[in-house]
Amino acid sequence: MIFLLLLLLPSQLALHFWPSWSLINGIRIDYLSPTLYFTDLIIIGLFLISRLRVRVPLPVIIFVVLNILVSSSPLVSLYKWFRVLEFFWLFKYLSLNINFSRSASSSSMFQISNLKFAILWTAVLAWWQFFLQHSVGGLWTWLGERPLSVATPLIAKVSFLGQQLMRPYATFPHPNALAGFLLVTALLLYRRIPWAAALALLTIPITFSRTAIVLEVIFLLIYLRPAILKVALLVSSIYYLVSVSGSVASLPDRLSLIHNSLFIIQKSPLLGVGLGNFLPTTGLYQPVHNLYFLLASELGLPAFLAICYFVFRNCLGFRNSKLVIPVLVILITGLADHYWLTLHQNTLLLVILIAYAYSHRWGSQR
Repeated sequence: MIFLLLLLLPSQLALHFWPSWSLINGIRIDYLSPTLYFTDLIIIGLFLISRLRVRVPLPVIIFVVLNILVSSSPLVSLYKWFRVLEFFWLFKYLSLNINFSRSASSSSMFQISNLKFAILWTAVLAWWQFFLQHSVGGLWTWLGERPLSVATPLIAKVSFLGQQLMRPYATFPHPNALAGFLLVTALLLYRRIPWAAALALLTIPITFSRTAIVLEVIFLLIYLRPAILKVALLVSSIYYLVSVSGSVASLPDRLSLIHNSLFIIQKSPLLGVGLGNFLPTTGLYQPVHNLYFLLASELGLPAFLAICYFVFRNCLGFRNSKLVIPVLVILITGLADHYWLTLHQNTLLLVILIAYAYSHRWGSQR
């Protein structure tokens, strides 16, 4: 079942519910909608067949209760905390069932290399959408592909060499989230499964995600040999970035969102406004494009600092570039976007990476 979870990680096949508290000004907000994903069913299956049960420390329970009580929409916060509990259980389960061997094939063990299959079908779908300039449909719908075309309202588009292009989504809610998934999985697998990493890296440019592309170029400049390849990559990358213009969020819009988050942090520094409550509190339709400001505004500064300490101690506090680099990529992309915390597929990958890093640090010798 772990293999199935990794295989279908990019899928957004799901059942959405729309209670009144998932609306803002009468508009349905995906970020607030209680959603049952197919991958949730896999996690529930793992929970039912596993004997693992987790205990939440009393101070954490007290904080969660207070965080829900102070929120402007307690039901949103309650739903988000249930999500956290689900991901916490998955983290514990994966970290206890990790398999560091490349050759072992036990389906009950967690092998990070099995992400290669998720990369394969996601990249194929992304390229297919890019060439068609609309969704593929058919069986891909059962993996969560949504109806897409250049004419779809609010679709992510770019102007490349004077031509208006739809950015491919695959089965992700946004091309930036797709690019983040491809970049992190490529960095995880580039030594173990080179072809999967190469496929992911070749697909990232067609997402036109500037942050992911810049980080990819930096990675390749460090590891490419010989030097002539570095020069060719640098020249082509500069030409590519100069040739692209798109409808990205404007700097004033992003600064306005940051201003809102700073106001929230100043107003509620200890407990925040409640997990998932940035949108209900501000009345906006999308979160601040910075996961640090988002965490601090929803959880308060003490919880934010505790999370930073955990990440540093368990994911960055040791010398292992194959794990540190993907974590750094998430931390850097988090400066410009929020999808690692707000979109299901990316959060799942984040949990998997943290479990892998945690087990590699503390349990690889058991």
